[in-house]
Amino acid sequence: MRMAWFKRKPRITHDIYGKLMMSFGRAVDKDSFIAQPAAALAERVAGEFSGITADLDAKAYAGSTVYHLRLLAGSWLMAAEGSVPRATAEVFEEAVAWKFGPKVKASGELARRVSELARGEGERKA
Repeated sequence: MRMAWFKRKPRITHDIYGKLMMSFGRAVDKDSFIAQPAAALAERVAGEFSGITADLDAKAYAGSTVYHLRLLAGSWLMAAEGSVPRATAEVFEEAVAWKFGPKVKASGELARRVSELARGEGERKA
């Protein structure tokens, strides 16, 4: 039986989110074997949810949604290769959903979808 590290999910704050973004921003871009697949996954999900992506970008800046999704996908790819703990990618997934959530209805689904694809789970939509 696997022991859970947290009895509840960690509370996401702007400070925690900023640290996650900074850490993964550096790490994902450093390795092309992570950066390129992560970018492809982010673009794929942004295309699947083009309306939500456009709304999120309008509330932040053009390309911001793909940027956040790219770093999230990269975190899952890094977790798969063992360079970061899976729990870190899980927290980052929740953080991205937390960041998007108040801006556009159902936008947290983008974080879940890119994570699912990065983990190799779920059906790949044509």
